[in-house]
Amino acid sequence: MELNKENLTRVINQGWVNFKRNSWLAFGTVGIMVLALLIFAGLVAFNIVSQTTIATLEEKVDVTAYLKLQTTDEEASEIVKELEQLPEVSYVNYVSRDQALEEFKKRHEDEELVQQALLELGENPLQASLEIKAGETNQYANLVSFIEKSDFSNLIDKIDFYENSTVISRIQKISSGLRVGGILITLILSLIAILVTFNTIRLTIYSQRQEIEIMRLVGASNWHIRGPFVVEGAVYGIIAGLVVLIIFYPIVYLTSPKIQSFIPSVNLALYFSNFFGQMGLLVLSSGIALGVVSSMIAVRKHLRI
Repeated sequence: MELNKENLTRVINQGWVNFKRNSWLAFGTVGIMVLALLIFAGLVAFNIVSQTTIATLEEKVDVTAYLKLQTTDEEASEIVKELEQLPEVSYVNYVSRDQALEEFKKRHEDEELVQQALLELGENPLQASLEIKAGETNQYANLVSFIEKSDFSNLIDKIDFYENSTVISRIQKISSGLRVGGILITLILSLIAILVTFNTIRLTIYSQRQEIEIMRLVGASNWHIRGPFVVEGAVYGIIAGLVVLIIFYPIVYLTSPKIQSFIPSVNLALYFSNFFGQMGLLVLSSGIALGVVSSMIAVRKHLRI
């Protein structure tokens, strides 16, 4: 039997009829798919938040080496030259004691007590410093180690780096752990969804065994017999995908302002609005893939043609 537009329409219609016949089973099947796809969509959102947060923190990370008060500008200049020769160093900015004092005054220009305290001191209490930026975040540990063991280490009073690096390290570990956990849960739910869909299609095949036998006798092709069951699985996936999008986007718009209040650089609502088409396609195609794969496994196992 030749596959043409009319026959294809019949296959799709029969697949839809199969779906409606198994309404109660379909409800459970779609529900499991929704859970799997919703966690998958949540993982996408979480990945965006975590990666943006880490990138923002990494941009702010640098090594600040505070020089001892007796360090001269000439000695500081020599240190800068030596550091700039290191391949991992992106740039070095020398902040003199006078510059540090001016910046401090600007930051606290509205605080009379701070200004008064500086006047009473009569001298500059601030240290000169070196702001050092590495090309990659993982190079900072080696950079700090170099400074601590260098010939000019006796001119360094303290190095401000470890606090920022600890924060980034913790965020990376937490993000990695949550991501792995989310992937495992998604895989488990996907396997359950495949199993449930598999059983639903198996029951459909069993309930239509007489119709299938008649189709065989009249010479229907394999596609015409198997097609409706594959379409039925795809329908489960499409409906599950649409339900996920209906649930996911309101959650994104409700939570986005709260997330942005903590992490200003993360605007989930704007991101998912700009990529609505891509996100919709990703969720729907994942749902269809789940349904079709489950159906094809069931058809191959229980429908011998």
